[in-house]
Amino acid sequence: MKQRFQNGEKLVLQTYNYEDEIKSLDLSAFPPVNDFTVDLRDTGEFGQHIGFNSETLGPLAGFPWWDNVERDLPTYDSTRIPLGTYDQPFDDCEQSWQIVIFENAGYVYIMQGDDPCCTEFATWFRVERNHYVNEWLRLIRKFNPAA
Repeated sequence: MKQRFQNGEKLVLQTYNYEDEIKSLDLSAFPPVNDFTVDLRDTGEFGQHIGFNSETLGPLAGFPWWDNVERDLPTYDSTRIPLGTYDQPFDDCEQSWQIVIFENAGYVYIMQGDDPCCTEFATWFRVERNHYVNEWLRLIRKFNPAA
C-alpha cells in the first residue's frame, strides 16, 4: 500500500477543542479532492477497515481502529455516515490516530492526525458534500442494498 497522503505543512490548532478551533481555520486553504473514494482495506486478522482514497493522491485517511467493518455495514444507512457540522464536528480517536470531519457550505472537511486529541494534523482536505455522501452510500449499499 502507498504511503498515506500528507499536506506540505501541518494544520496546527491551539487546543483540541475542535468545536471552537475549526471556526478559526481558513477553509479555502483545504485542498479539494475531486477523485475521492470510500473503500475497504483488508487487514487480515482484523478484517476490513474503511479507507478514504484518491486515484491521484493515494490513501488519504480512514478508520484504522474500526476492525471488521464488514460486520457493521449491513446495519448502516445514510443516517450513520460520519459527518459532523461546523458547530459540532464528528471526531473519533484511538491510540496514535484522530479524525475530525465536518460539513460547511457544500464541502466536507476532513482532518487526520497521528495522536488522540491532537492539535497537529498532517492530513487535511475537503470533498464536495454530495460526492462524500454518495461515496459512503455506494459502499454501504454493497452490504445493505435497502440503504
